[in-house]
Amino acid sequence: MRFTRSGLDRPIRVMALASLGLLAFSQAGCASAPKQTMESSVANTSGEGTVEAKAGPNDNTQIEVRVKHLSPPAKVASDASVYVVWIQPRNAEIQNVGALQIDADLVGKLNTTTPHRTFTLTVTPEPSARMAAPTHGAVFTAEVNRAD
Repeated sequence: MRFTRSGLDRPIRVMALASLGLLAFSQAGCASAPKQTMESSVANTSGEGTVEAKAGPNDNTQIEVRVKHLSPPAKVASDASVYVVWIQPRNAEIQNVGALQIDADLVGKLNTTTPHRTFTLTVTPEPSARMAAPTHGAVFTAEVNRAD
């Protein structure tokens, strides 16, 4: 039996595509939790942010918030000196989970842990990192539901 170039091309392409599909499928099970894009407010015209929620020790949720191109807090609210990350679980009070410090390149990151699996995450400019409740509007929000 004689194979021509065109006769071999199709089976090779099919095998290559099938291999790529299997590789992608197998990697999906090993991948970390998906990063979720946070919604920007109208006041936050250039900032971008993501949140990643994954299972941690003792069935807690590890949260990583990352932002870039976010203006210094005082440019968003005149009395603000820091961005605060808040979570509000369903049927519960809003909780301050930490300050998101923005560096000179307008990039910020916060890693924290919560016992909650489903919550609304909000980032607001605030006068202090120790605020008990938000005093300004959100620059980012996200509905987070940890998928295991």
